[in-house]
Amino acid sequence: TVRRRFENGFSVGLAYTYSKSIDNMSVDPVGASSGGGLSTTNSRTATDIYNWRLDRAVSDFDRRHVLVVNGLWDLPFGKGRAIWGGAPGIVNHIIGGWSLNGIMFSMTGQPFQVQSGALTAHNGKVSRADVVGSMPTAKLQNVAGILGPVLFTAADLAQFAFPAPGSNGLQARNTFRGPGYTNFDLGVFKNFNVTERVRLQFRAEFFNALNHPNFESPRDSSDGSTLITSTGFGRTCCTAAATPSSANVIATGESARVIQLALKLSF
Repeated sequence: TVRRRFENGFSVGLAYTYSKSIDNMSVDPVGASSGGGLSTTNSRTATDIYNWRLDRAVSDFDRRHVLVVNGLWDLPFGKGRAIWGGAPGIVNHIIGGWSLNGIMFSMTGQPFQVQSGALTAHNGKVSRADVVGSMPTAKLQNVAGILGPVLFTAADLAQFAFPAPGSNGLQARNTFRGPGYTNFDLGVFKNFNVTERVRLQFRAEFFNALNHPNFESPRDSSDGSTLITSTGFGRTCCTAAATPSSANVIATGESARVIQLALKLSF
């Protein structure tokens, strides 16, 4: 973490986190409201309850890189400021008293696994898919005829296969990563000194100011699937993510730009 304390009308902060979370299961297996309520087809269900090490891997909610940048700037215009400090009253009311603040939040995507759609190991759990040839790369891309970006194309799908009878497919859980998450919020403020004791503030706040869409992994998307047997395999559509988290973490952020205007009177 690096911070420049507020001085001369300006402050800025930067925080970077590099982390790795490892577990055997990332949810409460009976907590249906928080990603649990597991079944034979649920991607978070244990491969074999008698051998938990088969599922030891990075957690479903693991975020390897997280970057947060924030800043506050009282613009140096108007009475008593570095630029046009001697501006007359009416001019000062226009150019003086402006402030900007913002926060940018960016992080890498969450892990997920590709499922075969078949009970190949012990008829009790859908196994992970196997890979034929080179490992496909999960990346956002547009495909003709499909609404919204996908992480795998038809050519990628051809590289996945059903595991051999009695096997669990890919050895590692959560082999792939979904798309990252980026959000920028901006605030614009204007202070008016009506009298010596009365002050009016105008606020304009922009949440997801760049209107940047964030897409979920196929595991969490509304129209996607991690099953290679599904017609929605690899899709991230159709609702842009409003949260940098999995279903078991409180949602934050906005899926589309939200503009909020306000007036504040102090006396």
